[in-house]
Amino acid sequence: MSDKARGFVGRSIADVQRGLFERDLPANGGRFSYPRAGLVAPVGTIVLFQYQARVIASAVFVRDERFERSVRGYAGVLHFEVGSIRTFEPVDAQTMRKVWPAFRAFGHVKQALHPGRYAALRRRLKRVGEH
Repeated sequence: MSDKARGFVGRSIADVQRGLFERDLPANGGRFSYPRAGLVAPVGTIVLFQYQARVIASAVFVRDERFERSVRGYAGVLHFEVGSIRTFEPVDAQTMRKVWPAFRAFGHVKQALHPGRYAALRRRLKRVGEH
C-alpha cells in the first residue's frame, strides 16, 4: 500500500491500522479492493501488509476475485479471513532481514517469503491486536 495511492494520501500508519485493518476490512467481510494487481497465492497464505516502509498488519488470504471489467476504478477484490486480521507495532526492514536474510527492501513489488520463518517474525511482534 502506498501513501500516494487513492485513499491513503496523508494518512499515518496508526490511522491506516485503525481505519483499514481494525474497522473497514472486518466490516467489509475481509474484502480489500485493489486498483490493478491482485495476488496469486495459495489459500491460507499469510499476507503481510506494508505501509511507509513498515509491515503494519497481517491477514490470511482466502481468494482473489478479479473483475472482467473495472468497477469504480478497481480491478478486483482480495478476500481475507476476518478473524485472522492482526495489527501490531510496525516492523522495519532491519527486523524483516533478521527473520528473512534475503529480504530485499520495501517497495511496490510483492515478495514471497519462506513461510517456515513466519513463527520467528510472530515472536518479534509487539502489541498484536486481533480484529
